[in-house]
Amino acid sequence: MFRAFVREKPARILITLKDANTSWHLSKIARSTETSYVYVTKFISDLSRKGIVTIESKGKLRIAKLTDKGVEIANLLEEIKKKLE
Repeated sequence: MFRAFVREKPARILITLKDANTSWHLSKIARSTETSYVYVTKFISDLSRKGIVTIESKGKLRIAKLTDKGVEIANLLEEIKKKLE
């Protein structure tokens, strides 16, 4: 039912990024959400432009972290998912 209201891949990525204890580099996000690296890269770049995610480079890795706005959106998505289950 969740798929009827929300696009699944973007929601999975945002909900995954809620785990602030993990260092989420883009390839790790792709593996964890079963999404292609190319999709994740484009989506995270879009989120960064909108102020939902920050990206910091550590060597070759690009680490994505949710901003306060991003955490709020991820919490709302998770709440919708729970209510529809």
